[in-house]
Formats: sequence, structure tokens, C-alpha cells
Amino acid sequence: MTINLDNLNGLPDEFIAELESIKTLFQKTESFEELLENYLIENLVFRINEYCLEQSIFGFHYTRAIYGEISKAGLTCRSGREIRDSFITRYEDKFTLKEIDEIKKAWKEHFNSQQNASRDKRLFFNFTTSALDNHGAEPLLSNFGGEQVYFPLQYFDKISDKIKGIGEPFILKCKLDPNDIQTFHDNPWGRIAVSTFHCRVNPRACQEDQDGYQVIDVSPENIEIIRYYNNNRLG
Repeated sequence: MTINLDNLNGLPDEFIAELESIKTLFQKTESFEELLENYLIENLVFRINEYCLEQSIFGFHYTRAIYGEISKAGLTCRSGREIRDSFITRYEDKFTLKEIDEIKKAWKEHFNSQQNASRDKRLFFNFTTSALDNHGAEPLLSNFGGEQVYFPLQYFDKISDKIKGIGEPFILKCKLDPNDIQTFHDNPWGRIAVSTFHCRVNPRACQEDQDGYQVIDVSPENIEIIRYYNNNRLG
């Protein structure tokens, strides 16, 4: 079973029934952290998280890329240097010699050892599509190659415009093993699932999500490639 934490598809009915039985608590409380002070909710978070660890989950990877490359190779863990060297090799004809020098200089100044340690060979995911609503995904959908390419170049207008002209925006809905994913909170899958229910019954609630990463490639057969047009949401 693959669980979609964005809409709770795949979560057993027994958990949904438990959440429904305490729906009034969610309706009365806006703060997710305040809800977690309630033992019933804290316990549900833990048990849902334990269940998710025995299943697979969907992760959402926002990108601007080439469709054929994703469909053939999937998502691969590469270093920033590998990503940037490939970008120059393939697309240097789109830039002037001066722009190439500016690109390389900006990359060298920005991507120091600390930056590299936090990004290299890591694939990053969200586990809901809330970033489509709060515009957190917009830079990734607009700029080819991800942060390893565009981030220090976004204020070079002509260069940035050219980067925005490469590829197409995609949401990659990836089937993942949650045990392979590093996140930054305890019981992340339970927290996200319960927060999704909270948002479903309380329009004032804010969606809890996680940035998570793994150091394992995602094969094409485990990726649904969704073209992103006009702020379309997933069904």
C-alpha cells in the first residue's frame, strides 16, 4: 500500500474513523502544536507514523526539467559539481562567453563546502502539495536544474531568463520507502497525516509538511510525471 499524505488515500479506515471521532477538537483549535498536547492526538500521530513506516509513501519533487530524461533515468543522486558541469556542457551555446564567466564565478562563490555538504547527492521531497499554495514550489518549477544551478544566478536577469526558458515544469509524484528518508521532526508521517485531516475540517489550520531527503535514486517506474500548468493541483 502506498499512502498519500496529501489527501490520506491509502490510510486505513480505522485511523480515519478515530480522527473523525475527535473532529471537534480539530475544529476548535488552529494551532497544530497545541493539538499535539492532547494525548489522544499525540497517540494517533505515533501510531499512524508507525503504520506508514511499514508501507510506502508518496513524495513530491518539484522541478523544471526535460520530460524524456526523467522518464528514462528517473531521479539520480548527483553532486552539485556533476549537475553544474552537465548544465554547462549541454547549454553553454545559450549563453555568451561573458555570461558563462559570470555563471561560473557565481557558482564558485556560492557553493562552498558547507553548501555542498548539505545538498550533494541528495534528492529532496515534500509530502503534501501545500507548496503549490504558498508559492514555495514556484522557484523550482520556474528555473531549470534546481537550486544547484539557478540559486546564485537568479539576480542576473538575462541569465535567469534563459534558465527559465529551458525545460518544462513538473511535479514528480514518487513512490518512496519512508525508512530511506531523512526528515527534521519525530514521527513526521503521522504529523503530516494528522495535519492533513486538521486542514480538511478546519479552514483556518496550516498544513504541516516536511522537507525530507534521501540518498537513493528513484527509478522511472516509481515516478508519476505530472506536467504543471496554470496552478493545477493533484487529484
